[in-house]
Amino acid sequence: MIKNFIKYPISRTARKKVRNYLKEKQMNNIKLIMTLLVKNEEDILETNIRFHKEMGIDGFIVTSHNSTDRTNEILEQLKQEGLVLEIIYETIPEYKQDLFVDRMIKLAKKKYHADWIINADADEFYYSKDLNFKKTLFKYNKTNINVLMVDSTFLFPDDRDDFLNCPYFVTKPFQEFEAEMLNIKQDNNMQLFIGSQGCTKVIHKTKNYKKIAMGNHSVKIKFQKQINSSEISLYHYHVKNYNETTKKITRYIDSAKYMPNGQGNHIKKMIEDYNNGLYREKYNSQYNENIRNFLLNEGVVSIDKSISNFIKWKGITNKYD
Repeated sequence: MIKNFIKYPISRTARKKVRNYLKEKQMNNIKLIMTLLVKNEEDILETNIRFHKEMGIDGFIVTSHNSTDRTNEILEQLKQEGLVLEIIYETIPEYKQDLFVDRMIKLAKKKYHADWIINADADEFYYSKDLNFKKTLFKYNKTNINVLMVDSTFLFPDDRDDFLNCPYFVTKPFQEFEAEMLNIKQDNNMQLFIGSQGCTKVIHKTKNYKKIAMGNHSVKIKFQKQINSSEISLYHYHVKNYNETTKKITRYIDSAKYMPNGQGNHIKKMIEDYNNGLYREKYNSQYNENIRNFLLNEGVVSIDKSISNFIKWKGITNKYD
């Protein structure tokens, strides 16, 4: 047998095929679970789940916090399809985001043997430059890296109903010195676009997991080794359009009052403006065509169709509208 092998050695092409096969098998063996914490997300939930499934997520564990629209119905149908693994119906009034997510992480680890976790909200779309999370995560397979830090890229809404087709994102906020040079530092309408957007999220391994932070902004893991990810981006549709944003505000009015000081300040401010009849004016002053064109010209806002193009390429559609 050895003599035959020496006489007829395996070709370079065959060796490459074997290596690629073994690599792909190891890559596919990574168990990747996404947790979702949702409340009245019928406008975006199904697209979010189907999108991330096409990006390589193996399954979803979802907590629905006092949803009253079609969210729960959609989740049950997606569970019947096998996309959603578990649905937790949470009924307490408090928005204990970190505790809800911690519970889902532990379930993903213990019951579904997840290796990696992505914790998300329904308006967050994670995008791998490899078009496959597992291909990206496999690069860290033989390293001690267990946390990836991912910066959010926020939508600049153009107030269309099909907000997922809006191509405008805040990709390079003004530095302080730039704002001073342009005499916009004191402009309240520009405050959202000056300085760091300050919304880093984490993707993490389950091994040695201890605790997730409020908002999924950080995580505690024993022997923690984290890096900033350049291969995974987070597109955040935090303000989709005026109508959907006011719906978001009203659904958090009850739970926001239970948030401790220092948490949820952005939504608390939006609720305050909404209750005082000021939100429409503030929305229009911050998100309008003149400001958008100015920010495009300055390179603060960019046209990025990554999410909408991937949705079209994969033919992602909603069955349960």
